[in-house]
Amino acid sequence: MRLILIYEIESKGVVAVQQAAGRVAKQGNRKLTARSACQYGVFLWSMMAGLPVMVAQAADTDDAAKKKSQQHQTTDNDMPSSVESLVVQGERNRNATTDGTGNYVVKAVSMSKMLMRLDEIPQSVSVLSRQQMRDQNLNTVDDALKQVPGVNVNLYGDGTAGMTARGYALTPQFDGVPSTGGLQMAQQFDVAIYDRLEVLRGPNGMFQGSAPPGGSVNFVRKRPLDHFKAQGSFSGGSWNNFHADADVTGPLTASKRVTGRFVLAGTDRDYFYQKAHDRRWTAYADIDVHVTDHTTVSLVAMGQKNDTTRFMGLPRATDGSDLHLNRNSFVGANWGYTTSPMYELGGELEHRFGGGWRVRLSGRHRVTDNSQHYSYLNSPVTAQKRGNFVVSTASIHDQYDGADLYFTGPVRVLRHKIDLLIGGNYDSDVMVDGGASQSWRTDTSLTGLDIFSPAISSTIEPALTTMYREPTRQGGVYGSARVHLLPSLELMLGGRLSFYEYKYKNISRNTPYVISQKNNAVPTPYLGLVWHVVPNLTAYASFTDTFSPQSAYSLSGRLKPVQGQQIEGGLKGNFFHRKLNVTLSGYRVIERNKAMAEGDMEPICGRSGTSTCYRAAGKVRSQGAEVEMIGRLLPGWDINASYTYNDNVILKDSTASLVGQAYTPNSPKHLFKLWTHYRFAPPEVTRNVWSVGGGLTAQSGTFGTSRTVTQGSYVVANAQIGYQLRPELNITVNVNNLSNTRYFQRLGNIYYYNYYGEPRNFMATVQSVF
Repeated sequence: MRLILIYEIESKGVVAVQQAAGRVAKQGNRKLTARSACQYGVFLWSMMAGLPVMVAQAADTDDAAKKKSQQHQTTDNDMPSSVESLVVQGERNRNATTDGTGNYVVKAVSMSKMLMRLDEIPQSVSVLSRQQMRDQNLNTVDDALKQVPGVNVNLYGDGTAGMTARGYALTPQFDGVPSTGGLQMAQQFDVAIYDRLEVLRGPNGMFQGSAPPGGSVNFVRKRPLDHFKAQGSFSGGSWNNFHADADVTGPLTASKRVTGRFVLAGTDRDYFYQKAHDRRWTAYADIDVHVTDHTTVSLVAMGQKNDTTRFMGLPRATDGSDLHLNRNSFVGANWGYTTSPMYELGGELEHRFGGGWRVRLSGRHRVTDNSQHYSYLNSPVTAQKRGNFVVSTASIHDQYDGADLYFTGPVRVLRHKIDLLIGGNYDSDVMVDGGASQSWRTDTSLTGLDIFSPAISSTIEPALTTMYREPTRQGGVYGSARVHLLPSLELMLGGRLSFYEYKYKNISRNTPYVISQKNNAVPTPYLGLVWHVVPNLTAYASFTDTFSPQSAYSLSGRLKPVQGQQIEGGLKGNFFHRKLNVTLSGYRVIERNKAMAEGDMEPICGRSGTSTCYRAAGKVRSQGAEVEMIGRLLPGWDINASYTYNDNVILKDSTASLVGQAYTPNSPKHLFKLWTHYRFAPPEVTRNVWSVGGGLTAQSGTFGTSRTVTQGSYVVANAQIGYQLRPELNITVNVNNLSNTRYFQRLGNIYYYNYYGEPRNFMATVQSVF
């Protein structure tokens, strides 16, 4: 898809938007209903109200505002004027980066681009801070997201996972730049390079574009400091699990105009199940050039190399029941592997105008190469623990490119302050992939093998005879206005126009591209209301819209996107001088146009003409409530506790027996998470100080990708003890699964994708900060 966006920072810009709206209304393939007219109206109001005022405000700097800024003194309630202030001045400004603050609570988040406090956002947002990742010794994105309220992490046995919230998949952002892929079933960088993970639950269509309504994870990387700091850690634990990282930052020139940050991290480990191993190395570098006091340029490079044993999980009985295999069981050949090197380059330009206005341009380019060769069980297991196998090989090359540009700042209209945001982004994922399998149906040597020690030769490697090139591109323009109606009442109004295209071609046969899906000017409105009832209690309500392309096919091609809406409301409180945040929310999501199988048709759809045919007529609902408490209850006592109730159900489907049943596998109706940590001394005491920590996860029963595969509720508890020997040296020991609970952390079908949770294990860590 070619997407050309022309910005004219004059009155012509408004005319261009109006003309675009006229063209959209004339599209022959969609009717301008009352509902769609309202959606376009909301979006165009935000855009046209903001563009001319934004330019005038940026051009005419307010001298009084400049003088006030120069005399400004930082306080607990001050908000940074830019992302640069948020993350670079971290240890001087307590509104800043979480690294080095010692807190679980943050004073602002950057995924909203306006740098708003949590109680100013009319949606559910949680932040996993650097301090909590350190306290819990969290080194992977999988482990980190397991601590976030309402998030479910489902492993795939090769270092990747699938993440969901509220019954739907999560999508990624990297420092605010949205990405079509790169989270689900994708390798992730070591969390040592990140300052925090910001997680918004519920639709994020205004900034993300096309995406499921589960929400977004914004990975906020560490930024350079203007003074020297070095820190590192080394961990060792059960099953030869070793991890180390080193982090150095500081000025690179005497004037401190150029600052840098460099992080190295490595993992070398076995697993509690046999024959599996993982080794990966991560490198990260960030150079910030402060061109002027108001302009900063950042250049970023990162890379990772990993080699991981491919394990497809354990089977279940033919009726879906548990076979009660040993937890250290490994099914399949021991030579299975996945390698997936990743490399990324990025850049950022930020300029702060007068009067609180700023502009930010960000871009990223990531390349991944994934190679896989493995075996898996593909028949029911006999009483003698024998079965039939398949050998597969795959090659996947992904190139991710993304860019985001926005302007934001305040204006006053009729004595009302309005915070305006105008921006646009572009996202591309070009995938070149192919796969092949050798089945027991055509190779008798794969029949009737011992599932634990199958005699499968690694030389059985099916040839990749068919390769596809699949570009997915999307772009959009967005705008929002936060109107301060009253000192205690704020209205948020905004939206987005999105452009999406997915196409593919068989590069092995050099066939022409087939445009499988194309959507132009899809509106995504956003409406929110925030009422600060009293200084430390806020009530909010919001309406958000979303659309998500589908992979299923009908006879006429790929199905039209799923359309979804969410209504959410709740209360947000902050206590003890904003050191403790409490959130109570309720939500309801409705999704329409879900794929429904055409049961009376032969499988003649899809790229190969052999897939099941579907129609876009299904409907699902997800509703529930969330409670979260995070922060400091008493000096030295930190806590992160949450409870999530989620009821996702199928309202309409071609299979009548599914109507009324839960929609999402591995998504419990009840989910409770707790982590708490206590330090037996005030912060100024840094020698010979003990600390203790503990937590648990409890959830109700779930089902797998096959509905006959189920398990009941379970509880897993963890503990930690720490000792700070001196200011720069801290020692901790973590014990996980204290009661040695036997449970499945992920359920699949009767052949594979069933993974036990880790048995009782420990990890000792030495941490140093200079």
